[in-house]
Amino acid sequence: MHPKNDQTCGWLTSLPKRPPTPTLSDPIQADWIIIGGGYTGLSAARKLAQLKPLDRIVILEADCAAEGASARNSGYLVDSTLNDGHLSDAGLENFRSKYELNRQALETVRHFVNEHRVDCDWNECGKFHATSLEKNEEKLLNFSSTLTNCGIAHDVLFEPELSKRLGTVYYRSAVRTNGGVMLQPAKLARAMIDQLPFSVELYEQTPVLSWQKHNDMFECTTPKANVTGKNLLVCNNGFMASLGINTDRAFPLTLTASLTRPLTHEEYETIGSPEEWGVLSAQAMGATVRLTGDRRIMIRNTAEAFKPINMTPADLAKRRNIHYQGLLRRFPFLPEDAIETTWSGVTCISGNSANIFQQYDDNLFVAGCYNGGGIGLATLFGEQLAFKAVGERTSLMDKIEARPSPNWLPPQPFLRWGVKARLAKDRVFARKER
Repeated sequence: MHPKNDQTCGWLTSLPKRPPTPTLSDPIQADWIIIGGGYTGLSAARKLAQLKPLDRIVILEADCAAEGASARNSGYLVDSTLNDGHLSDAGLENFRSKYELNRQALETVRHFVNEHRVDCDWNECGKFHATSLEKNEEKLLNFSSTLTNCGIAHDVLFEPELSKRLGTVYYRSAVRTNGGVMLQPAKLARAMIDQLPFSVELYEQTPVLSWQKHNDMFECTTPKANVTGKNLLVCNNGFMASLGINTDRAFPLTLTASLTRPLTHEEYETIGSPEEWGVLSAQAMGATVRLTGDRRIMIRNTAEAFKPINMTPADLAKRRNIHYQGLLRRFPFLPEDAIETTWSGVTCISGNSANIFQQYDDNLFVAGCYNGGGIGLATLFGEQLAFKAVGERTSLMDKIEARPSPNWLPPQPFLRWGVKARLAKDRVFARKER
């Protein structure tokens, strides 16, 4: 069976409990079958319903829709990613094209939020790429040079200005980019369920155990009943390999994060009462840290290969302690019970940080592998996959398909060994940035 999500995600526990839609219990036939009820699948279904209003569209979600990776990420919607500037001219153009695609992805989410008046704690406060280590300062300065060459607005900050902005003296320097939105990911994901058109049927707690194609029809087997349809869209991101798709192009990583209770008035004054911010580490495997609008601190500083998403309370407690140690480096006054929630989630990675957007077979389409940029890219790719599936070309689709494809990955167990070795190496170099 498909693994269940733990029930301790702070973004989700802060919202009213949403009763799931029914589990599929009887065989059905549809025009479109979508596997996965996260940002990608929900966006694809919403766009398909606009393009094919008379067609029957079915989403099959293994657990609860919009409560997997879509609700469990750190809430960063960004248009630029860290690059150290050591690029050829061709590389610089690749960085610029990636930036343009991310910017379009951000605008796609903005359009959805504005059109449907979504309350997701949207804050265009930008983001910081920061370091506490002198050896990483050159990397940040090279990144600043790349941003300048691409005409991307940003600032370089050092002490003491940086500590005033963040409320901690932990970081030595940072590059702040304007193109970054902090939001509450579970609120956004849930809004996508609320905005599904009536022609879309969502079946939750209905994992697809297998699929096959015969006589130009797809048949998806679930625990209680089968679904048949002419078109299949695979939008389950980190779990696509479980369906035998792109097993040599992408792999899952399990991340864990923690969220504190709101800071007290005294604690908030202690750090200088800063405005909301988000920090990404300049060091691979360094900590991602946020101060939210309601004065909570989120930290994510663990990534592991092939761990099940349904971590036990004991598993989460071990990682919670790692998170707390990371918080103490930045905010030494926080008591041991400051952390309120700890959770896990799966992301999808490729060897060269490329995304998947493809026609896998006749009437079979796949999108995923967002390499940590899932809010914007998943929303954009879902909508554009719908256009691709109905045979319409768009300029955004051209931009997506102009980007590199994921490179080949070795088979198991060699892939597992390689990923674990790389993560272990990154953890050693990142031990002071976690």
